[in-house]
Amino acid sequence: MDKITSLKKIFYLILLSLIIYSVYWLYASFKFKEEINSIINNNNIITEEIRITGFPYRLESHIKNLSFEKNEQSFLLLTVPELKISVSPISFKKIFVQSNSSELRFKDITHKINIINKQSRLSILTKDGFIERLAFILEGNDVYYKNLIFGDFNKSFSNIIIDGKINYIKKNIEGKFQLSIYDDEGQKKFSSPISINNNKLKILFFELDFSKLF
Repeated sequence: MDKITSLKKIFYLILLSLIIYSVYWLYASFKFKEEINSIINNNNIITEEIRITGFPYRLESHIKNLSFEKNEQSFLLLTVPELKISVSPISFKKIFVQSNSSELRFKDITHKINIINKQSRLSILTKDGFIERLAFILEGNDVYYKNLIFGDFNKSFSNIIIDGKINYIKKNIEGKFQLSIYDDEGQKKFSSPISINNNKLKILFFELDFSKLF
């Protein structure tokens, strides 16, 4: 076998591998978008546009003008102008979520919370179908909190970090986190554990029942 024939075989093998991978990426991107659409539709989330990019190294979902609103026993509003969800096309074990800005508003009989941030990043590590670790970083935050007993609070923080794990099994949310809040100089101003047991989130005197929202 001469060198030219060998080079041709190598070239065709490389070309065939690229074609197979491209077809696989297109299939994975379709399933990725389908899964995101399913989550959005099943939770009454509103979006303006969903695009999938990232070929060949990533699957990146770009979601425009995402909003979620619930106004029954408690009021909850989340708006995100631009949201990016990124995963490897080979493995979905690591999920990265990023937004340039977002706004969260919550109100019930006792509490009122408004959080506006300039940028947020969320990384999720999964194992055997469960979330092994979750790290959530919000940067450039304006926080307003009002409580009927403790009064109101209005302050800006550079970083809010939530690190821990959470899982949703048979309509039941369970999780344990550590909340850390830093000022503009990078000094930790507040730290507290957060627990979610049987759909109820607790942090200090604040309690939220997710079953009333979802």
